[in-house]
Amino acid sequence: MKFFRSGLFITMVLVFLASIFFTIVYFQKSVPERSMPATPDAPTAAVEKNPETELKTEIKPVQIVFTDGLQQIPVNELPLLSVTKKNDQIVKIEADGELAKQVIASLTLPNVKQAAPARIEGGKNDFQRIVRGEPGFGIDKEKTLAALEKSLVENYNATSFAVDLAIAPIEGKDGFSSKMREMGFNTLVATFSTLHAGHIDDPERNVNLEIASHKIDGLIVPPGGKFSFNKVVGPRTEKYGFKKAGVISQGRVIPGLGGGICQVSTTLYRAALLSGMKIDERHNHSIYDGIEYADRGLDAAVAWGFKDFRFTNTLDIPVLIVSRAGKGKVEVEIYAERKPFDTVVLVTRNEVKHPYEVQKKNNSSLKKGEVKIVHPGVHGYSVEAYRTIIKDGKPSKEERLSKDRYLTFNRIEEMNN
Repeated sequence: MKFFRSGLFITMVLVFLASIFFTIVYFQKSVPERSMPATPDAPTAAVEKNPETELKTEIKPVQIVFTDGLQQIPVNELPLLSVTKKNDQIVKIEADGELAKQVIASLTLPNVKQAAPARIEGGKNDFQRIVRGEPGFGIDKEKTLAALEKSLVENYNATSFAVDLAIAPIEGKDGFSSKMREMGFNTLVATFSTLHAGHIDDPERNVNLEIASHKIDGLIVPPGGKFSFNKVVGPRTEKYGFKKAGVISQGRVIPGLGGGICQVSTTLYRAALLSGMKIDERHNHSIYDGIEYADRGLDAAVAWGFKDFRFTNTLDIPVLIVSRAGKGKVEVEIYAERKPFDTVVLVTRNEVKHPYEVQKKNNSSLKKGEVKIVHPGVHGYSVEAYRTIIKDGKPSKEERLSKDRYLTFNRIEEMNN
């Protein structure tokens, strides 16, 4: 018993317990940890995937042949098409736009009509005019580029493509635009366009628009020069190519030679107002019905021999009129070497509608209950137009341009009472 109580025994026990403790610690560190199995209450963390790593893009070289219907222009095989797939499914097809532009820009079309140069006419006692040369033909590069890109995308499985060239009239390097720049008409002072949507496909009216527009196109009005629409356009007769189209007479629209050219004079009037020109003569139409291309109070009716549109160039620099027309549309631009003001503000005020009345008359020659419309009736209007020119950020005095009265025509009905 003394031995078990002795210090030697106690020391031996302590050494034995310590050895067991260190042995356990050693084996715990040397054995790798095992992950716990997932349970419904402890879901595993999701593994993120980058979809971009699954995308594969194939660049396809293709052979292009451009054609104008008579001749072909082959282009060497180029890597113009890219097809991107994800898990073998196509997600994007696109053409190399920059390379396609370079291809189109390099195209030349031999054996086509070349454009004639523009020329200068007039002078001395008459206004000068830039006359457009006979246009030639060339490649419309924007339309051809669009056709190429569309063909590449729609037929991506093909290795060769035939693309129709878009051919368009061109004025050439010595054309109208070049003459403009040479003469210093580099600044657009004002522009205005009108569209008569109901007459886009009216062939006779469109001919009249084109003739009148051509007559004023390219005209140079010097400082102090006085422009007359009737003088420049001339009489509206068959001799000068004018056709019968709608004109206003006694509150109705009826066929008449030169019908429609008031759209040209109206468009020019608006451009002249926006250019700061002084208006010497201008007339509103007798009725507003039938001139939906113009705002009330800002139209300009013309008629050979008694209604003209005239203005004076009060600027200290010459101005150039550029005019185009077709498909019910007229566009007029006025250019100069500089713009001598900031902008022009046009407004109409004090508009009053004058409704028509219905007049009923007896006509015994009609059947009982029959109604004959002698005149459909037209509402009248009165309106005022004003202009303010802004220069150096400051408005000039407001100018009243006109006070118009569009006539009222009563509706007339006949019946047998």
